[in-house]
Amino acid sequence: MKTCFKLCAVSLLTFASVASVQAAQTNIVQTLNFKLTVWSQGPTTTNGNIVTVQANQQSIITKDIIGWLGAATTNNFVNGQLLVINELGVPAAKTHIIVRTKTPITKKTAITNDVDVSDFFASVTYAATVNNFSYDSANNVVNAGTYRGYWGFYLLNNPGYPTLPVTFQVTGLGVDSATSIVGQKKVVYGLVDQFSIINAAGTGEMNGNTFIIAGDITIGDGKKFSTKNLEVTP
Repeated sequence: MKTCFKLCAVSLLTFASVASVQAAQTNIVQTLNFKLTVWSQGPTTTNGNIVTVQANQQSIITKDIIGWLGAATTNNFVNGQLLVINELGVPAAKTHIIVRTKTPITKKTAITNDVDVSDFFASVTYAATVNNFSYDSANNVVNAGTYRGYWGFYLLNNPGYPTLPVTFQVTGLGVDSATSIVGQKKVVYGLVDQFSIINAAGTGEMNGNTFIIAGDITIGDGKKFSTKNLEVTP
C-alpha cells in the first residue's frame, strides 16, 4: 500500500539547513499549485418589498497563499515559487514545502533563498488507497502506477507566528500518479509522484468570517518528468 504526500511538521528553517547532510543528496522539486474559489455570506439589502441576500465570491490562487506566508514569516516573497521538495532514495523521507525566491546579482547569476513553510500545511489520508501498480519482488523495484484515495488538505496557522488572514480545510478524491524519472542513456533515477485533488471542497475562515471553498490542488505542472525536476544539494 502506498501512502503519499505526507506533509510532516518540521521546524521553520531555511531549506539549506534542512537539507544539510554529509553527502550529496538528490531531491525531487515540484511546484505546489492552488486554484480555489471561496463563497461567503454577503450583505442583505432591502428595496421596498424586495429583500436581497447576496453571496460574496473570490478566488484563491498560489500567489495569494505565498503572499500570506510572506507576511506571517516576515519575508518578501515577491515572485516567489511554492515548491514541494522530496528526498530521492531516502526511506521514509519527509516532504518539505518551501517558498523559493531568487534575487538577481548579474544577468546570469542570482541568490536563491529557500524558506521552509511546512508547518503551515497538513495532509491526511482518510481511507486506504486503491492502488494500481506492479513491482519486481526479486529486485525490490516498484514500477510506475496510480494510487487513489480520500485525502484532506489543510492551510493552518503556525503557533508562534502571526495569524494568517485565511485558513481552510478541504477533502476530496486524490490521485497520485507515480512515474519514473529517466535520464540520459535510459538511466532510471527513481519514482516521482504527481499528485492532485480535483474538485475538492471544504470550509475555512477569512479574517474571522466563515466560508465554503472548492477547487483544485496539484503538485507538479502536468508535464512529463525529467532530470530538470532533480536538484542536488551538497
